[in-house]
This record gives sequence, C-alpha cells and structure tokens, in this order.
Amino acid sequence: MIEIIKIEGKRILSKEKFLLFLTIVFLFSACSTYLSLQSYEVPDMDGIAVTWQENLAHAKKNLRGKTIGRELIDVVRQQENLIYADENSLSEVIRLNYGGKSAQELTDEEASSFYQTRLSRIRAMLEENQYIQYTPEEEEYFLQRAKELSDIPFDYAEGWKRLNEDMGTFVPLLFIVISVLLLPLFGTDPKVSMNELYRSSRYGKKPLDTARILMAFIVGTALYALGMIVFFAIKMIPFGLYGGNQYIQSTATTFFSLYKITYLQQYFINVAIGFVAFLFVICLLLFITAVMEKIMSSAVVLAFFWITLLLFDQMYLWQVNHYFANFMPLRMTSFTHYYVGNEIYRIFGCTLSCMAWSILLSSLLAGSLLLTVLGVEKVKRKRGLY
Repeated sequence: MIEIIKIEGKRILSKEKFLLFLTIVFLFSACSTYLSLQSYEVPDMDGIAVTWQENLAHAKKNLRGKTIGRELIDVVRQQENLIYADENSLSEVIRLNYGGKSAQELTDEEASSFYQTRLSRIRAMLEENQYIQYTPEEEEYFLQRAKELSDIPFDYAEGWKRLNEDMGTFVPLLFIVISVLLLPLFGTDPKVSMNELYRSSRYGKKPLDTARILMAFIVGTALYALGMIVFFAIKMIPFGLYGGNQYIQSTATTFFSLYKITYLQQYFINVAIGFVAFLFVICLLLFITAVMEKIMSSAVVLAFFWITLLLFDQMYLWQVNHYFANFMPLRMTSFTHYYVGNEIYRIFGCTLSCMAWSILLSSLLAGSLLLTVLGVEKVKRKRGLY
C-alpha cells in the first residue's frame, strides 16, 4: 500500500505542480498584503501625506495599554481631523455603537455609557431580527454572553484584523487550486491509460483505489496546511505579531459579536472551520471524479458547482443560505457571519449556533460522499468496468 501511495503521490503532485501551487499562493498572499498596506496610506495634494509605515507606527505607539471607554473617546472628541488608522478605527466603532453619531456629537453622559449602549443595541438587534424569532430563553442567553464583555482593550492588532478578514477570500481560492491539482486522481486520460492498466494489474484495483483516496486526503491536507502557513507569514511580516490577545470586538466588523474570543483564537477557529469545509471539498471531488471518470468532464462539473455557490453568495437569499449554502465551502469560509450573525438552528429541541451546525452537517455530508465513492468503486470493480 505504501508503494502505491508513493507512486500515486508522484503522479498527482509532481515538482512542477508543487512549484506552481507555491507560486499561486505566494502571489495571491503578496497581492493581498500589498492592498491591505495601501489602505493605510493617507494621500494629499502633493502625494502621500502618511505612509503605511508611519500609520502603523502611530497606532503601535498610541494604542499600547488603551481600553475603549470615556478617556479614549474624549481623545477622539477633541480632534477635528482624524488622520491615522487607529483614530479612524475608534471613530468607526463609536459611530457603530451610537447609531451613526460621531464622537464630537456625543454628550458626556453618552460617552460614559459606552457599554450600556452596546448592550442595548445588541438587545434591539435580537428583538428586531426579521429572519429569526428568538425564544425568551435564547435571547436571555445571548444577552448574558454580551454582558460578559464589559471592558474592551483597544490595543494595536492591525495584522490580526487584516489576517482574519482576508481569510474569507484566500481560503476558497486555496480550495479551488488544490481541487484542480487533484482532478487526475480518479479521472482518466488517454495518455496515461497504459499506466492505469499496469498499476491495476500489478497491485490490484482495490488497493489502487484505496491508495488514491488516502492520497487525496494526505496531499490535500499537506497543501492546505502549507497554504495557510505561507499566507499567515506573508500577511503578518509587515504588520507584526503583536495584538493576537486582543478581543475581536475592538474592530467595527465584529464589534457586536457575542463571542468573547481573541484574534488569535478567531484565527485558529477559522482554520479549523476551513479544514472541515476542505474535507467536504475533497470528498465532493472524489465523488465527481469517480462518477464522471474523465478529467475534463469532472472539471466542468466542479466549475459549475463553484459558480453556483458564487451566484448564491452574490444574491444573498437568507433561506438559501440557511438551508443550503451555510453547509457549502464558499459560505462556510465567509467566516465573519459566524461571529456577528447570531444565526441558530433548532434540531430536535436543541438550539445550535450556525457555526456548530455547519461544521456537524458538513462533516456528515462529507462522510456520506466518501461512503458513496467507496460504493461506486466497488460496483465498478465487480462489473469489470476497468
């Protein structure tokens, strides 16, 4: 079995394909990081007034040990023009919390009741949700979680913010690139038909099929891990690692989140969710290639699948997302909605978060697809279709 796995591994992932994979991941990561850094540059009539290096340095210097509260809000209230990223970030959080009011428009009483206002806003969001009618018990549970966070550190964490936000774009691309590399797994090509016959005759078709399935998970997992490492390294080099222990509520994107977790914890949760979604992608790819057999036919079906998911994502139909897209890889890797959507599922009298149910159901779907692939290959062997 080990010998077959080695042979199939060399067939699926040659040095040229591996270098191509690294090149694609590196270029996308570098472009994503470049665009992130450009957003920190402040232009003026003569060119660049504040470079991204100066902007990040200002945030590192002025946010150390700070916490969102009356004192920090007063700093923004006293400034007429907000130039640096840390000032604009805090101003955005203030506007979000006070329903569009700027820091300068706040009274002293409003500035002192920042966390009470946040709790009231969360309560209103739960009561006014047009898609989900929460029970009193569910609403009380959410509010208790919101009350747990009564002090939000606002320290420098720009790298972690950008990393977690941009993972929603990078991870689906990683899935597609790995899927293309693994397409020849069960797909046949006239150029390699004699090799297929030789290996089947020498090792037996069942060991060959088993080796290919194992190879899909081994190679796929290795490439997923490598891709995440490269993306993490390139993304964090210019920003630095500082701030991973800050709560995710210190940015406007996840300010109303009920998850009391840090950016570092959010990153590992995203990686874990992405891996579950990736296992589904691998099992789906095995199913498509086992049924379609031909590489081009499998590629067409796979492309149609991703295009369909993209269309659903662009249309944003809540019912489609709730009952279908939430368990598919594209929506699963749109990580932000787990932390701010407060979407729930009621399964056999139990209330489950969207994150928990998506992971569970996606895993079950992946397992079902894998069992189906094993069944299809067994039927083909019995019928002598090879």
